Amino acid sequence: MITFTELTIVFSFVFVVGLIFRVLKQPLIISYIFSGLILSQLFLNFSEKKSLVELFSDLGIAFLLFIVGLELKLKTLREIGLPSIIIGFLQEFLTILAGFFILKFLLGFSLVTSLYLAMALSFSSTIIMLKLITDKGDLEKLYGKLSVGFLLVQDLIAILILFAIPFFTTNLDDFFSFKKASNILLAILSIILIPVISSKFLPKVEKFLEKSNEFLFLFSLFFALSISSLFKFLGFGLEAGALIAGVSLSSLSSNYEIASRLRPLRDFFLILFFILIGSNINLTTFNENLYATILLTLFVLIGNPLLMILMLNPLGYSSKTSFLLGLTSAQISEFSFILINQGIKLGHLDNEIISLLGLVGLISIFSSTYLFYYSEKVYLFLKPILKKLEKKKTISEISQSKDYEYFLFGCDRVGYNFLKFFENQKDKFLIIDYNPEILEILRKEGFNVIYGDAEDVEFLETIDFSSAKIIISTIPDLATNLIIAKEIKKQNVDAVFISVAYNIDDALNLYSENADFVILPHFLGGEYAIWIIKERGFNKKNYINLKEKEIVHLQQRKNIGHKYPHRL
Repeated sequence: MITFTELTIVFSFVFVVGLIFRVLKQPLIISYIFSGLILSQLFLNFSEKKSLVELFSDLGIAFLLFIVGLELKLKTLREIGLPSIIIGFLQEFLTILAGFFILKFLLGFSLVTSLYLAMALSFSSTIIMLKLITDKGDLEKLYGKLSVGFLLVQDLIAILILFAIPFFTTNLDDFFSFKKASNILLAILSIILIPVISSKFLPKVEKFLEKSNEFLFLFSLFFALSISSLFKFLGFGLEAGALIAGVSLSSLSSNYEIASRLRPLRDFFLILFFILIGSNINLTTFNENLYATILLTLFVLIGNPLLMILMLNPLGYSSKTSFLLGLTSAQISEFSFILINQGIKLGHLDNEIISLLGLVGLISIFSSTYLFYYSEKVYLFLKPILKKLEKKKTISEISQSKDYEYFLFGCDRVGYNFLKFFENQKDKFLIIDYNPEILEILRKEGFNVIYGDAEDVEFLETIDFSSAKIIISTIPDLATNLIIAKEIKKQNVDAVFISVAYNIDDALNLYSENADFVILPHFLGGEYAIWIIKERGFNKKNYINLKEKEIVHLQQRKNIGHKYPHRL
């Protein structure tokens, strides 16, 4: 058993290592793996405490998938958007195919091992990438939106794979045995019946459960662990059971309360899971695995982004969008480790495989983080090559930019308001955006549109602003708006330039660089609310018509995919 003192040493060491990696701007997940590697080599013999550490690890995985199930809605795929779904499935298919070829034919792994590792290398970390994208303030850029969607698709695919794998076995005789067949039948019945029965019965007792937060927490623990144990007993792993348990409770109004209470438990046990992964990295076989480690790391760091770029460019996305989206696939996911760990427990893989994946994970996550932080400089360096791969814009598209009086860069939430205002001026109104899906919708509605990236100076120079009366940019990026302002000043200093900013410093910077008005959504929202109060007063009845109009307006925006920025 692990003593209290040993557990104290483990978490003290993890904290110190985590602090170092935090200073290095690295995700904490690799500090856990690295801690496990060092602790197992110098301080603790994890093999002697394996049963308890594995129990803690299993609990971490169970709580992770239980929470995923709680937050999983059937409408999720509809909200993701078609481009993200297409990108997600294409990326998975191409990466698994390329990875399998490398593993089977270049590295000589067995068929089963090659399939497992190819799938593991195809997953990107949603947790890591969302943190990096949010830190850069890029969630509202096209690549940020697409990243959120395609990473969610990846997670759904990973969950389906984790769920399906226990149904398969390398022993065909065992697969066709009566016991296996009966267990499969029981598992399928459980998958169908547990969520159905839960959705019918649990809402009726939910009010009773909600009377005490402690009792609700206790019930969620009981339900998650019971269903997980049932599926483990049937031979299909606690992962499937935990997910089904989460999905079964997702219809409850208290599902977010349950998830928020279980997250600290999940994080505690997952730390031990990744420490265990690190402890399984065998440095004595490093020389033997050196070639495979280098090749697979290069595949993740370079091959995955390259596949993404080659896939996105023919779809009409700019080289920069394709490059940035490609970087989000340049590391492996927490699901990668869970998948391989499951394969080992099922007897499909040898223990040494986790050592190889651990090294690839450490190097790829560490390197991709810095690649992403310095993505702008890396893109400028690679721009001449990436531009050659970019789908060329047609002459007809560029020539459409002449003789317009009103220009709109970016047509999402804020831009939607201007569409209504300029609806009667369509002939003199031009919209520039780099989202092909949005442009196709607007084109069908009769608006003049151009596909283009405002960050591309060469593209901006092809637009004729000489007749412009007003130019509006709803792109929430200071650097992009400064580029637009510079081009307007060069071509037509009399044109009115209005832009968006999300903080005061950016707004002041834009005012100093030719902007005539800067929209700060935070502050304008408060001013609009004060104007409403002045107009409507303090009588509740005066707000009925306004409320009805706002509900209709918000529903319209929701139907076309508008959401509020995560960082506001």
